[in-house]
Amino acid sequence: MPANHQSIRIDDLRNPVLTDAARRTIEHAERDPVDLTEDAVLSSASELTGLTDFGPGTFRAGLRRQLADTTGTPLDRAEMFRSVVRNLAIRLRFHDLLGRHPEIRDLRIEKPVIIVGPSRSGTTYLQGTIAADSRLRSLRLREAADPFLEAGGKPLADSGEILSIAGGEGGKPSMVLPGVRTDLLPHLATILQLGPDDVAQENMLMDSNFPIDDEDQAPHYAYMATMLKALQWLRGPDRWVLKAPQHCQYLRLLLANFPGATFVMTHRDPVAMVQSLATMFAYVTRLRSAEVDVDAIFAAAADRIEGMLRARMRDRPLIPDDQVVDVLFHEFTADQLSAVRRIYAAAGLTVTDELCENIATFNAEHRRYRQQRIVHDLRADFGVDPEKLRERFDFYYQCHPVRLEVR
Repeated sequence: MPANHQSIRIDDLRNPVLTDAARRTIEHAERDPVDLTEDAVLSSASELTGLTDFGPGTFRAGLRRQLADTTGTPLDRAEMFRSVVRNLAIRLRFHDLLGRHPEIRDLRIEKPVIIVGPSRSGTTYLQGTIAADSRLRSLRLREAADPFLEAGGKPLADSGEILSIAGGEGGKPSMVLPGVRTDLLPHLATILQLGPDDVAQENMLMDSNFPIDDEDQAPHYAYMATMLKALQWLRGPDRWVLKAPQHCQYLRLLLANFPGATFVMTHRDPVAMVQSLATMFAYVTRLRSAEVDVDAIFAAAADRIEGMLRARMRDRPLIPDDQVVDVLFHEFTADQLSAVRRIYAAAGLTVTDELCENIATFNAEHRRYRQQRIVHDLRADFGVDPEKLRERFDFYYQCHPVRLEVR
């Protein structure tokens, strides 16, 4: 590691040590519990936006399920209130826009580049690199937090309802994701390496349709596609760079909604992906639960990565070979431009001098931003032998020459 980089070791996953801001915020939530009911969140969203048309009522079953499943700490309930109200407000603004401009539904999303890779496989870095092309469209975190805010509208982030939990210094805590405060989880910014103008996962848009995990996701993918059309109509341009880890499990739905897409599949050592994902899950859980079951969290992370890999391998034959580009994590991190050239060749795009300059600028900024790095220890943190875990993913190693990262 370069001398100017800092290593961070999160060694309190099993016995979390909370920040002062986190303790104060938990105490605040305990003193002032939220009314986490359907009527309360719907009313708050309407008051926030001045709108009442939530669109088709099919979202209500998912809303009720989400509210009913929130049985954690007062802080967990407060954060759920904030998240649900924000998503309902986004939904209100979206349907208001559709009502005034029904022609949005007739737009087409032509030949997007869709990055399909499991969590922690380099998809964000790859998307950010391609999104350096000014000819292409990507969702940014700042936009995802308030996607349909029009000129003169009141930003959701300015609302006391949305930021109902006590703020940090000056009452304006910084965010790493919409609603995720860095004063409560200071290492999360290092884990995710994101700023407000960095790329976001478009499946965040689906949250305002309140999908249920074990139900048919087709309506939610169609809803997301319409939201992308609306954003395209509002701000352009019309060729998208998309990515979300959950896409691994829904290639059929991506093909149905974006038949001309170029699919970029990222590949990384599954043990490294599980290690990183489990660390992130365990770290954020300290705010949502009085006890952190690290072993259960690790098992869930391993199941999630395996499920994504198996689903993607199962459905890959559905995609024509000339619409798929495979990108190995270790090759991409060593030479970003070569990967971009292969992707652009498949997508029918030209690599311009301006793009090369923009990619160089992005990578320079990315390197400056990554001044800190999380140091993992699979054995110490989770009691897991990397070689033993690797056996579980032999089906994947047999097909993809990823570089082993965890020993």
